[in-house]
Amino acid sequence: MKVKLENLGVLRTAEFELGDLTIVCGKNNTGKTYAAYALYGFLTFFKEKFRVKIAPDICEKILRDGSASINLHEYINQSAGVVSEACRQFTKALPFVFGSSKELFENTKFSVQLNKKDIKPISEFNSVRGSAKRELFQILKNQGEARVEVSLLVERDKIKIPKELLEHYVSTGIKHILFDATLPDPFISSAERTGAAIFRKELDFARNRFIEEAGNKKDDFDPFALLDKVYSDYALPVRRNVEYTRRLGDKKKRSFVAEKHPDILNDFAHLVGGEYKVVKDEIYYVPRAANKQKRLTMGESSSAVRTLLDIGFYLRHDVKKGDLLMIDEPEL
Repeated sequence: MKVKLENLGVLRTAEFELGDLTIVCGKNNTGKTYAAYALYGFLTFFKEKFRVKIAPDICEKILRDGSASINLHEYINQSAGVVSEACRQFTKALPFVFGSSKELFENTKFSVQLNKKDIKPISEFNSVRGSAKRELFQILKNQGEARVEVSLLVERDKIKIPKELLEHYVSTGIKHILFDATLPDPFISSAERTGAAIFRKELDFARNRFIEEAGNKKDDFDPFALLDKVYSDYALPVRRNVEYTRRLGDKKKRSFVAEKHPDILNDFAHLVGGEYKVVKDEIYYVPRAANKQKRLTMGESSSAVRTLLDIGFYLRHDVKKGDLLMIDEPEL
């Protein structure tokens, strides 16, 4: 996957390709973080917001006949155009991603280059969609097959399924099948992670901004309009990193690294010089060198311990095969 940038911050033009390990280095204020944020923003936008266009007759056939078969090769052949359209839409969202004004991105160009050989559809996919009370339809791809079967799970005359809802789920299914193994899920450890570790409970952007803005309003206070401004000053990677840090006390599941590669966690514990513990939603650091099981709060711990906090929890609880781990300012 090759990424190209033009007129992004101080970057006039830049091009880089992701490998198993990619290092972006340079002097201060040369655009390294902007490049990383742009890539993180695109992958997040593609995974969460972008919709692959589905031919209208497919959903019409499903609603009429109860099922339809979709040829994946047709979408693989269109994959370059799909990614190009996603880049075009994402470029319009750059002010939101960077928490900045539209004027800064008027001449910005962002592109991701993929060819058909880069697209590696996942071998199997089985997703049942609906509500908690009723399953509505199934999207199925069997191993070795180049077709996707979409089937209604309810009788068509007993429930009315909105065409827009069906299009959304079919689009999401096709996107997962085609691109999950090609475009990774990103996790970012931003340069603000040290402060987030200390103030993780206080860093509720939405609440703090709401209180601040509400205190300045005297007349015609519109809380719904205010909510649109809540996140406007913070870059998306910073928001996501802070939100992740705020939820560390809720982590219960174990990642595949914790289950199958505990040696990695042992190496990490050696690097950080101890372990992180959660006690009643409080995060503590327990140094290995301590004679007793002494617990230190994040405020009492070193900056290195705070800097590695989110990565430690990510490796233990959330990392998945194929993910992209992005570390801003790794020298911290």
